[in-house]
Order: sequence, then C-alpha cells, then structure tokens
Amino acid sequence: MTPDERHVSALVAACAKEASTHILAYAHDAGLDPPSFLVNVAAVLASAALATQPEAQRLAASRHIQRALGLVHCLEDDVAVPITK
Repeated sequence: MTPDERHVSALVAACAKEASTHILAYAHDAGLDPPSFLVNVAAVLASAALATQPEAQRLAASRHIQRALGLVHCLEDDVAVPITK
C-alpha cells in the first residue's frame, strides 16, 4: 500500500468511526435497536454512493462494496463468501 493509499484508508476509517458514533447516538435517542439502525443507514448510504457513480464506474463500485461486505461476513463467520463477477 502506498503512503497515499494509507492516508486515504486512515481518513476513511476515522470518518466511519465518527459517523457510526453519531448514527448509534441517533438510534439510542430514538429508542431503536442500534445495530439494526446502523445497518439500515449503511444500506441507504451504499445505495446513495452507487447512485452517484458515473455509469462506467458503477459496476466497479458495486464490486468494491460487495468485497467489503464479504470481508465483514468472513470476520464474523470465518467463512469465505464468493464474489460473482
């Protein structure tokens, strides 16, 4: 990983941590299940991110999201999730 990629990765991680804190606080204040609420917000954000991509980049962005979700699944279940092309 290049220094620029590490920098971007650190920014993404910091942003996600800060955003998650706010999202979980909203859920708590509304009396909602925080993990479920976070998943719902993440799904809306992923959909919005895909919708804003130029048509030529949408498939690559979708695959990127699928890989990221597969990584989370693997960490939780210790099972590899195949990604279809």
